[in-house]
Amino acid sequence: MRTKTLLLSAVALAAGLLSSQAQLSNVYSANIVGYVTVTNAANQYALYALPLDSGSNILHSLLPSVPIGSQVLIWNGSGYTGATKTPTSWSPDLTLTPGQGFFLKASVNGTNTFVGSILVPNGGSVTNTLTSGIYALVGSPIPYTDTLTGTNLNLNVNVGSQVLVWTGSAYSGATKTPSSWTPNLTIVPGQGFFVKTTATTNWVQTLNVQ
Repeated sequence: MRTKTLLLSAVALAAGLLSSQAQLSNVYSANIVGYVTVTNAANQYALYALPLDSGSNILHSLLPSVPIGSQVLIWNGSGYTGATKTPTSWSPDLTLTPGQGFFLKASVNGTNTFVGSILVPNGGSVTNTLTSGIYALVGSPIPYTDTLTGTNLNLNVNVGSQVLVWTGSAYSGATKTPSSWTPNLTIVPGQGFFVKTTATTNWVQTLNVQ
């Protein structure tokens, strides 16, 4: 999966938020708005996560351009809930939440653009509870590019916790050690991943734009 991202404030253009070193200035709106563009390969499952809040977050508005017959799979904690693109909509027309991961399989190479606002205003935080011993399919609800050890992703979980990243045909895994993650994978905006923690954890991320 390749991801290209651009974030827009109400009055200023800046791509910096997606890097842990970058800055975003002149933010006068309550929430930063913009878009995140992701691509998929034909007839392969791609693993995404909803990076922005569109207001409705319904499949027919989130994925309007995928061809008929495309499939979405949403993880429910023990299995998948599926949806199929019909000539008029999706069946069922599921609703996602920012930071929720999902698989998409389409019959052609494609590009999809998620449009909306970041879930929290500048300085605000969002919390995702990760239940011990259960795989959760998630993504960053604040569209940062960061490593698993990065302070923007802020995935502070116990030693022995696991992350699984989908490569297009298989999973690449990482394990939390006492000092880091091995390997220290990078997560990009719009990318979904599985995480299983060894203790129930509140995963808290904060939007810091200056």
